[in-house]
Amino acid sequence: MWDGLKVDWSERNFINPPYSRKEKEAFVLKAINESKKGKLCVMLIPVSTSTKLFHETIKPSAKEIRFVKGRIKFVGYGQKGNFIKNSPAMHDSMIVIFDGRDNSKNQ
Repeated sequence: MWDGLKVDWSERNFINPPYSRKEKEAFVLKAINESKKGKLCVMLIPVSTSTKLFHETIKPSAKEIRFVKGRIKFVGYGQKGNFIKNSPAMHDSMIVIFDGRDNSKNQ
């Protein structure tokens, strides 16, 4: 099985990681590390502004954070293999942008 945490990412990446705390944190850290290599990483993750992850990791490292108005509705196959149509997310969402492209020009 392909694991996005174990491979180098492309120059531009859109990441919608699993919403579990442990997996979300692993993908955030991976996105930050990949951005340090001069890559663009745009993440769709649940809003959790009261967490240590948000204040100590995401906020200081992100180029931009955008909060999505309302709940995103998903269409496609869920984790249990069932087809989901217009199913609202369980959490509010934010788009977090880690952009290391400017940094790579200075190295």
